[in-house]
Amino acid sequence: TKQMQMSFDGFPPIHALYVTAGSQPRALKTAHVIKKPANVPEQDDFEVGDTGLSRFGFITRVEDLPTRWFGYAAVDVLFLTTGSQSFVEGLIDEKNDIRRRQREAIAEHVADEWKRKFQATEQYRRNVVEPLSVLPRDGRAAAPPKRRTSPADSIRQWGTLTRRYLEVLSRDKFNLLILFGQAPIIAFLTYLVVGAKHPRDFPFFLLALVSIWFGTSVAAREIIRERAVYTRERMVNLRLFPYVASKLFVLSLIVALQCVLLFGTVKMLHYAGIMNLPGWAIPQFALMLITAVVGIALGLFVSAIVRTSEMATSLVPLILIPQILFSGLVGVPTGFSRVIGTAMPATWAFDGLKQFSMLDTLDEEGSDPAGENKGRGLYKHYEDLNDEHIVKARDDVANYKKDAERDLKDYEQKMKDYVADLKAGKQADQPPVPKLKPVPEVHGADKIPEDLSNYVTFFHPWGHWLLDPFVLLVMFFGLVIATILALRAQDIL
Repeated sequence: TKQMQMSFDGFPPIHALYVTAGSQPRALKTAHVIKKPANVPEQDDFEVGDTGLSRFGFITRVEDLPTRWFGYAAVDVLFLTTGSQSFVEGLIDEKNDIRRRQREAIAEHVADEWKRKFQATEQYRRNVVEPLSVLPRDGRAAAPPKRRTSPADSIRQWGTLTRRYLEVLSRDKFNLLILFGQAPIIAFLTYLVVGAKHPRDFPFFLLALVSIWFGTSVAAREIIRERAVYTRERMVNLRLFPYVASKLFVLSLIVALQCVLLFGTVKMLHYAGIMNLPGWAIPQFALMLITAVVGIALGLFVSAIVRTSEMATSLVPLILIPQILFSGLVGVPTGFSRVIGTAMPATWAFDGLKQFSMLDTLDEEGSDPAGENKGRGLYKHYEDLNDEHIVKARDDVANYKKDAERDLKDYEQKMKDYVADLKAGKQADQPPVPKLKPVPEVHGADKIPEDLSNYVTFFHPWGHWLLDPFVLLVMFFGLVIATILALRAQDIL
């Protein structure tokens, strides 16, 4: 600036301190008195500028810097140097105790200055002074009376939470695109994996497992990731049932659309003759939706009991792996595995989808007594047919042997009579030699058809087309209640 140029023209290579005046100067303490060079004019040490009073002082050591210069805060100070490296290094030295105390003084001055400026604003008067003025003088405000929540209040709160949750999720359009794009991709990959002539167990199992995965994966972090917001709102007037119900409603919309895309794509492949997946479409789709909301309830329960989002994400595979192991994909569950499988939603969903397929079974378990296989299953049916053929062949051979032996005995008797007649001088005709009858035909073994796409392996021993969805609904309500209780327990703790 002009003042700085006026002060430094013709100065020797020393260090200068430029101070801008923001308030009336106070007397400089004796310890802070610094001698200026003799060649600096007396009038240049104090001048009046556009911004107020300005003062210039000259020092040769960093240690001589005062915390306040001519009564002005150090934060208003600008240091200029004319060439001493040691002086600059001293200014920026973090270990210098004098500089540390100066920085602390600067920080305190800045905080006090901002506080003073904020207290002079209209916002401070309106938002702090006026609200505090209506409080009792002892500083304690009477607690507002608690009002019992009515059903209308809960519905209104549910609507507010639902709208807010929809707005939050709709902002992440890329994530929604990924969620909805998963379903047709999974359907196409299923078509690539399942052979055209294989039993239909794997497609139905995949529909059941993916429905649970849709729900669990989308809900496993929905409570824990907004725990801070939930805690604050819970301290005011947030009710647990509207909160959990809003999560269930919004997530059910998302998962329902995923199930539509998955089941619709699979059914399109079926009606196009590309992949056989018969059955009653409406009951099967309804069972998928029930399974998906069970997955949502399971995910919300996990989200309510964990402490971090990472923990919730880690638990999802631990939930899905037992569904694969104990649901019956690898065969008819027996013993202890059958008992464990009853706690798996995939067990009942898998069996329900197969029940509504109206297909007969390969194994005897669950085969239709009135069906073509007469309740024996395809494998047992063909085994019995071949056993019947073997028995018939044995009977035919035995009868053939008996007939041959009988004919031979008759021939021997006739020959004896013929010889006796000849010895008696009687005229007799020699009996003809008996001819062997045609060898009985042995039926070949019946082979199991190569195309097994109209069969499933088995139905669950404890399953039924009415029991399967009922158990899933019981699981859903049980998990919802468990989620609410888990959140309530956290309020108490």
